Amino acid sequence: MRRATGSRTRSGARAASAVSSEVQPPGSLQPSALHPWSVLAIAVAAISPTTSVFLIFGGDLASSGTGIVWAFLIGAVIALAMALCYAEVGSVFPSAGGTYTIVRRALGPVPGGVVNILFLVLGLTATSAILVAAATYLSSLVPGGIPTNWAAFAMMVLITALSIERIGPTGWVTSFMLVLELAVILVFTVFCFAHVSLASNPLSHPVLAGSKPGVLQPVGWAALLAGVVPALFAFNGYDWPLYFAEETSSARRVLPRAVLVAAVISVVVEVAAVVGATLAIRDLPRTVAASAPLTLIAHQVMGPVGADILVAGVVIAMFDTGLAGNLGYARIFYAAGKDRMWPGSLNRLFAHVGPSRVPVYGFGVLFVGNSILCIFSSLNNLITFTGVVIVIIYLLVALSAVVQRVRDRNLARALVMPLWPLAPVVALVGVAVALTQQSARDLEIAFGIAVASLVVYGAVRSRLPGRLERSPSDTGPTWEAAAAEPAREKHLA
Repeated sequence: MRRATGSRTRSGARAASAVSSEVQPPGSLQPSALHPWSVLAIAVAAISPTTSVFLIFGGDLASSGTGIVWAFLIGAVIALAMALCYAEVGSVFPSAGGTYTIVRRALGPVPGGVVNILFLVLGLTATSAILVAAATYLSSLVPGGIPTNWAAFAMMVLITALSIERIGPTGWVTSFMLVLELAVILVFTVFCFAHVSLASNPLSHPVLAGSKPGVLQPVGWAALLAGVVPALFAFNGYDWPLYFAEETSSARRVLPRAVLVAAVISVVVEVAAVVGATLAIRDLPRTVAASAPLTLIAHQVMGPVGADILVAGVVIAMFDTGLAGNLGYARIFYAAGKDRMWPGSLNRLFAHVGPSRVPVYGFGVLFVGNSILCIFSSLNNLITFTGVVIVIIYLLVALSAVVQRVRDRNLARALVMPLWPLAPVVALVGVAVALTQQSARDLEIAFGIAVASLVVYGAVRSRLPGRLERSPSDTGPTWEAAAAEPAREKHLA
């Protein structure tokens, strides 16, 4: 009986693969170009625990004090809940559009269009911010420094050159740099735990540097929650496997699991690094006042040479993050072009695939936008803004997880989240509460972009594709075929 069931399952998988290959148009991305390890490596590189901790720690330490530990723990719970949402809905609607496709299929083309525009904003700003930070750290290693903005631009040129190559070799480059950066952050974490100096317990008695020199004050819940959205920004990126659905073998089965594994890796590595760094703080006011708090801590626990090696690893990590992010953003724009979600000729532009089977014009748009910001902007306040944009996307994905389970429950899914609807409820409540503590300016800009996108896409709703209308960016069997499949759902342990 079990052998027969396994045979039917394998036959179904081969049939789904055959259907997938049948719908691949000549101008599509390269099928089966990535192995599961490469997809997972790209996802973890997009998260980049090293980059995330170094970008977020200083700002969160200033706003939440040693309560940054609680901020990351709360953010970790929300991130894992979101990963479950992404994994289940991503297995129902596998596509190179990833998050955009999830929202479009579950909530309709207008909300899907909103997500597409929000990712355009992220794609044109987040990479440049990371590269400017990488160039700043690189400059600290060079006697006399280097032109930071032009160094960031040079990194963007190299990232674009790698992005327009075939995804297979680029995936291996990403994997190699990922191994280096994980080794660096893990060694730093070990050194921090070996040099615990903090007097108070950050879990039971979180404290914040007061306005008077040398005075510490308790951290309230408002300050803790203010650090949650930046923490969510730090964990973000575990959805990245979904954007390689066209280029991965057995995407419906492999990619949702890669989402969960990437989320767990990011949570474990980042929380450990944040806890270790917080416990290693010798003088909280001095650390908060430092231009690079983690670099100061690294000098104290690893010495000058060790700190320089760490900073070199941070530069590599940030470059790797920029590359992995770039790879995903262009594929979102590609899928939206296939779905005719852009104005007029922009659909052909973003959906165009070059000789290397990648969306070359999408990378071109990303290069122009990020290069301008690399050269002319310091982007000091971008992290909190992009964090708010990401949280808005989270709200739509969590809502999609609820809607698709109720309305599209007959569609096949490779993974089913346990204890439903706990995960989407935790995600919805968590991000909503965290948003209440963000700056009015960030909320106004982010929600302003979302509302404007909603109005524009709503005005042209009649020209947009239907909610379940199939596009060339989809993988796996048609929705009708998926709905007719026997129930073979696999519950997570």
